[in-house]
Amino acid sequence: MAAAHRPGPGWTGWLRPDTDVCRCEEVPVARIQEAVEELGAGDPRTVKLLTRAGMGWCQGRMCGPAVACLSGSGEPGADRRPLACPVPLSQLAAGVPDSTPAASAAPVGPVGPGAPADSVAPEG
Repeated sequence: MAAAHRPGPGWTGWLRPDTDVCRCEEVPVARIQEAVEELGAGDPRTVKLLTRAGMGWCQGRMCGPAVACLSGSGEPGADRRPLACPVPLSQLAAGVPDSTPAASAAPVGPVGPGAPADSVAPEG
């Protein structure tokens, strides 16, 4: 999505000091520039910690590339967040056994008071 809707070259020149970069946390360009120029932030993580840009509801999905560019770390790459799909609780509760030797000795179902006797882990 970011590749298809990327702003044109020189987009940082279009910004005014009061332009919001992070809409979730209402962080303007001026605060990001202050973090970089006056407080010495040189990477997106430090800018995030100093300004809260990228710490809102979207967790940087919307403003992350802009914060990366404004922090001086260059053009942002592709989104590094993996795609996820929901897993039904019934699949988690079924406890699909793992093929690793360490996991084969672990209980598959619930353990503790009230659990069926066949789901208790062997001692030893």
